[in-house]
Amino acid sequence: MADIVPTHRLTHEASLKMLAAGVAKADALGCKVSLAVVDQSCRLIAFLMMDGARHFSIVTTQRKAITAASQRLPTGYAPEENALSMAVRMGDFTNVPGGFPVEVDGEVIGAVAAGGAKIEQDVEVAKAALAALPS
Repeated sequence: MADIVPTHRLTHEASLKMLAAGVAKADALGCKVSLAVVDQSCRLIAFLMMDGARHFSIVTTQRKAITAASQRLPTGYAPEENALSMAVRMGDFTNVPGGFPVEVDGEVIGAVAAGGAKIEQDVEVAKAALAALPS
């Protein structure tokens, strides 16, 4: 095994594209959300709270992004009977849908999340943000 491996990483330009696409989708849906982008180490690299978004969406949206990046899965995947114990063990874990990993060549390089609207809207906004990056 090599001592050093090449990797991809999200740029601030990519995160701004995702935020803009998410805001555009939220506007089209008529909702107000917060959007968060984290890198593969779950560090916040971009955040936006739309005017009129709910205050508590700040925390929940960041937790969705952290969960999606760390688990390398969209949020909302855990069976309900396991969600509470996972949240206790993992701290920032959330099982609320609306967070998606960003993947390039099979490697998860971060995550994007939306929160503060209806769950279905959060999912649509986050998917639109993710789709802003070339696949």
